Amino acid sequence: MSDFNVVDEWIIYAERDYEIALHLSKTFHPLPVENICYNCQQATEKAMKGILILHKGDYPRTHDIESLHELCKEAGIDFGLTPSMTRTLTRFAKKSRYPDDVYDFADTDTEIGIKYAEQILTQAREVLDNAKKEVDKSETHKIKASEEVPQE
Repeated sequence: MSDFNVVDEWIIYAERDYEIALHLSKTFHPLPVENICYNCQQATEKAMKGILILHKGDYPRTHDIESLHELCKEAGIDFGLTPSMTRTLTRFAKKSRYPDDVYDFADTDTEIGIKYAEQILTQAREVLDNAKKEVDKSETHKIKASEEVPQE
């Protein structure tokens, strides 16, 4: 089990990327679709990497959401993404970084990205919070057990 503070930082960074995407989607017109989609992909990637740190202690240096999702599933965390969803999120990273890589994003891509990112972030935060509760419960149990040991 990893240090919760490190994992929490990853989730916070993911939440910031998500908040940036939301802000852009609500305040900019015309929509900067590629920027919104990129931030949604980044939020998803960082949340998954945080969960991998929590369960495996490390994460691969990749932007491929499908491979990150598979590693999370191996660690017992299934975010419920279909292969189509993971390919979409990965495409958001690959096709939105540089002007010559831009593909024809649609406004609906922003809705999809925001929906997927929110789903992953909510679940990642729950996984982290539950892990913290389990440790707290275990430590409380240890303290109670040590108090019950008769003193000689």
